[in-house]
Amino acid sequence: MIRAEAPAVFYKSPQQIRTGSVVFDRDAGMVAVVRDVKGLMVGLERPTGFTWDVAYGRLRPGTEREGRQLQALAQLQRARLRGMP
Repeated sequence: MIRAEAPAVFYKSPQQIRTGSVVFDRDAGMVAVVRDVKGLMVGLERPTGFTWDVAYGRLRPGTEREGRQLQALAQLQRARLRGMP
């Protein structure tokens, strides 16, 4: 099994963070998509609709693998919603 290391680089300012980008929140231990950036806080969202805010310094750019993970979660969530009455 090939193990890809996550980037150790964290954001140095909130201006580096773009809406819609995939990031990893090391406090929550989760990958999410950036909803918005308000000052020093960044709004994040998971495909399930779960949202939270975190300080920009706790985020790092998501890896390609983490982006695929979010896409798979979104696909699973759509399938779950289709199956609901």
